[in-house]
Amino acid sequence: MAKQMVVNTTSPMTGRRLHRDVNRLLASGYRTTVDDDMANLDVRFEGPLGTAYEGGVWSVNVAIPQEYPLKAPRVRFVTKILHPNIEFTTGLVCMNVFKQAWSPSYDLVNIFDTFLPQLLRHPNPFDPLNHRAASLMKHSEKLFREHVIICLKMYARPVFEAPKNLAEEGLEKRSSDLSLSDLLSDEDDDQDGEDNHNNDSSIALPGDGADQAGV
Repeated sequence: MAKQMVVNTTSPMTGRRLHRDVNRLLASGYRTTVDDDMANLDVRFEGPLGTAYEGGVWSVNVAIPQEYPLKAPRVRFVTKILHPNIEFTTGLVCMNVFKQAWSPSYDLVNIFDTFLPQLLRHPNPFDPLNHRAASLMKHSEKLFREHVIICLKMYARPVFEAPKNLAEEGLEKRSSDLSLSDLLSDEDDDQDGEDNHNNDSSIALPGDGADQAGV
């Protein structure tokens, strides 16, 4: 497929760089689907060890701008993920974080070897895209971790892994409704950014119903 690719760019130098970086990503062992002009890549990304995301597998889309590598790619989780710096509905990663970290010396491998693992290891609830997830994390990191794992089990199981019985894991009651819409709506219930227990206590949790307290 690579030999038929036509790079979507007006710069031959950018085209050569992108071709090199895509080949390096493929050589690094990441399962990657590349469109014909290399403007979009879908990459299989595994959650980093030692985090609540461990064991999950996500499809991540990377959109390459024509100004690459001077301009950072746009990174979007196609598979649903619960994270304060990732919009739940669209999967877009907080570009404030990404642009600050990006350098033209980086390449696509750095996104999956370094940037995304660090983002999942160190979520920042004070610069959120998913405001409800951020509020939950500020209120209780333990509760936030539990709901990350519930979402992982709902959306990000490896394709080769047979679903486990949720009752055996003590999650049957909590996930029976699959009513995560309130928690994962990306809406901001904490506009002033304060860690307010009155606001946090109104967060709807899986299986609790929209009108019940989250703690």
